Amino acid sequence: MKNSRIGKHSWLILVLTIAMTAVLLSVVAGTSQTENLKACRGMVFSVEEDFVTQGPEPPDGEPIISDGDLLSSNGTICARHRDLVGMFDVREDVGLDAVDIIDLDFQVRLIAFSTEIDSRHGNFTSGDLLVTNGAVIPNVALTALFQVGYDVGLDALHFVGEPERVIDLMNEVEGFSRERLASNPTLLVEMLKKFDIDILFSVEGTPPMPRKHSFLDGDLLSARRGVVVSGNEDLLPPSVPAGIPNRGVDFGLDAFVSPSRLVEEEMEGVKQGLFSTEILYRGKPKFTDGDALLSGNGIELTNRDLVNPFEPRADFLGLDALSLVSRPPPKEPNIQSMCGADRPVVNFDGGMVAPGGTGTGLYRQNPSTAWPAGRPRRPCGQFVPVDGFLPDSGISRFRVAYRPAGDSIPPVGGASGIQTKWLLKEWRWWPTLGCYYSGRKLETDSSGWMDATKFSKAKDGTLTGCANNELRLAVWDTNNIRGLSGGIDKDGHYVLWLEWEDSNGLHKEPYEHHLQLDNTAPEISDVNNDGVSDVEVRLPDGSTLIPACGQAENVDELQVWSQFSDEYYWKFRLRIRGGEPPTNKWYGPHNYYDPDDGTPGLKNTKDKGTLPSGLKHLRNIYMTDLGEKHFVDCCYGLDLWVWDASIRHSFNRKVVDGIRPLIDHAFITFEAAPKG
Repeated sequence: MKNSRIGKHSWLILVLTIAMTAVLLSVVAGTSQTENLKACRGMVFSVEEDFVTQGPEPPDGEPIISDGDLLSSNGTICARHRDLVGMFDVREDVGLDAVDIIDLDFQVRLIAFSTEIDSRHGNFTSGDLLVTNGAVIPNVALTALFQVGYDVGLDALHFVGEPERVIDLMNEVEGFSRERLASNPTLLVEMLKKFDIDILFSVEGTPPMPRKHSFLDGDLLSARRGVVVSGNEDLLPPSVPAGIPNRGVDFGLDAFVSPSRLVEEEMEGVKQGLFSTEILYRGKPKFTDGDALLSGNGIELTNRDLVNPFEPRADFLGLDALSLVSRPPPKEPNIQSMCGADRPVVNFDGGMVAPGGTGTGLYRQNPSTAWPAGRPRRPCGQFVPVDGFLPDSGISRFRVAYRPAGDSIPPVGGASGIQTKWLLKEWRWWPTLGCYYSGRKLETDSSGWMDATKFSKAKDGTLTGCANNELRLAVWDTNNIRGLSGGIDKDGHYVLWLEWEDSNGLHKEPYEHHLQLDNTAPEISDVNNDGVSDVEVRLPDGSTLIPACGQAENVDELQVWSQFSDEYYWKFRLRIRGGEPPTNKWYGPHNYYDPDDGTPGLKNTKDKGTLPSGLKHLRNIYMTDLGEKHFVDCCYGLDLWVWDASIRHSFNRKVVDGIRPLIDHAFITFEAAPKG
């Protein structure tokens, strides 16, 4: 019995040793990739042909670069092919056909990609979307709404949405088998809607009967909406005969990347995107299938520009995949984003100004475009994440400081600081092996100072055994602003900056960042002072009111009137519902910057709501829009929603999640009947 017990104990030690060895090997294996990714900047791409680099020696000493390696235009090998496909038990080179670097936090290292050929193990095809966390999205799930029903390949790839939400989506997809997603393709569409994400992509082959499926292999497609986001003819200049049937040729779409990931800016991102084609063109502008082209505007980077840092002994190596790591490596600590990782401070008016400079603090996705071209100016509210760069060592503590705009500039260390408290993930052996949120905390002091060493070690996993990639420099509870002598102003205009301490004392970054807050919801007015938000349905004469239970007979066209206001108003939307059988019809959304053109889309709104004083005619509705068979003698409901423009997040001391803008809602009933 004694020997038997020793045997069981030895067996347990052996199992634990193997497990620990596997963990250590995975850490070691990931180290070189981490270092490579840290140096990976600018345009990231893959080529069509293997070659030998004559430039700087790669970190692993291997001069042969394959068409499956991920490269950077600054001459860095971002990731070897084995780093990408190794998780899928593939050792041979299967090429790289599409790529999108979702996260370069160096702990998550989340990269989505596709390969040139199928896995010989049968666990993925060249048309599947693979992710370095082990997720596999089958091709039929990407094309579900196009009703193709079989693998048509995958050539270009670009995720649209908040990076944190894309990571959440990929973590959820990881829990689904490829077979489950393939057998229920619309499951992916449901998840894309749940996380407010889209996947833009192109395919390798045009399906039979392209008119039925409404796309070609040169079109940029949306997995979430099942539509062509941009046709081949839209991407290339008018002088190029691109587009079927009108201009005659489909040049294919081999790669696509956009500087924007935000859902509400999808079309602007496409207009500013870079892409490559599958065939060359010898006319004007002349380009090859290895060049990175600017949407609608010719060559941005030639193939030679991309590969020149590697000094290959060839003039042309092709181009198969594109992604973008846009921020150059900073030298000093600084704030880089506010209100979400994909909202750089430079896109806020006054987002990078010298101390004492001015600005509105409002976010716009493209400050170079004349406002209000296409999108609203947006304040921030609720919990505001603030993130940026800290060096790996040399700093003892840091904080994000703030003051009301217009206040005098305090000395370093003399302003209020944002207080943040995090719950950390820790490694557990029992009862279940893995990373779990525990009661362990990481928090600032009452002045907002955070221990820099603990912050860094908590983020990279050294402190707790698990990486806490969700950590941000600060998360500001703007409904509970502390430390201001003038009291809380949750809708105020503030200035933020980063402060830190090292062996030479206290410092602050040379720029300040203006930020406008808005935590007040829009309000649909109670014009009649009866305790009810007013929305009215009127006859076409514009004055005869249909009471809540009143009947409008023999009338199809009705008018909707209301009044609402908000300091940073965005849009409104209407819905009528009812009939037999019940159905509904949506109108809008109508943005404040849409023109008032006198059509049924008439809106009478500006950037602060309806025009001053009194109920305003928003637009007309039509009962037959419900469908002739649904427009019967019946009681109908009318809903009005009014949206605020504020960018808002929640925070549970673990993760920061984007949430919907503030909305006000009003509802009214009325009875209508068709002629006869």
